[in-house]
Amino acid sequence: MKKLVMGLLGAMMILSLAACTPTTEKNKTGEVKEPEAEVVETTADAGPGVVTGRPVDQDAPDLTMVSVYSLSEDGSKIQSNMDSVEDLEEQSLTDLLVQYGVLDEGTEAVSFKAEGSAESQEAGPGVTADTSIAAKGTLELSQFPTDNREKRLQAVANTFCENMNVEILTVVVSGETLADGLTYVDAGK
Repeated sequence: MKKLVMGLLGAMMILSLAACTPTTEKNKTGEVKEPEAEVVETTADAGPGVVTGRPVDQDAPDLTMVSVYSLSEDGSKIQSNMDSVEDLEEQSLTDLLVQYGVLDEGTEAVSFKAEGSAESQEAGPGVTADTSIAAKGTLELSQFPTDNREKRLQAVANTFCENMNVEILTVVVSGETLADGLTYVDAGK
């Protein structure tokens, strides 16, 4: 009985292997046709083993990923958004803050200065040995909204502290200091 069962199991294994083995395709002439290899390009920044499935556009601009902090719909919390810019500079971040409704339309970054160097530097994703963090940054804007000012100032501070690598931010509008000593605060508060 055991020999019969073992024989049947062996026959089933042979049949299942034969059924699951890939076969080559034959043309009408009876020649064996090799399967065509699909050529897929990868992006240079995608990392090893990442395939996008699309050809790489060599003329596409290099974009920098940035975190932009905005207010929740009810204005009670700060939320984080990921976006990208071609050039990481104060006006591009200000434009994103306008786009996300933190600043009023037409707000311009008059100037941004980073000075000093931080005494201690945190390690983590995106921070390399040659990344320098300034101790203090001063951002001068052309205008600033009056409603929900504290949350808006914190959203601006988070955006500039994280992306422009400063620990402390001072926000100035028309020569008047709106806030001094702003630091990064976790979003969601």
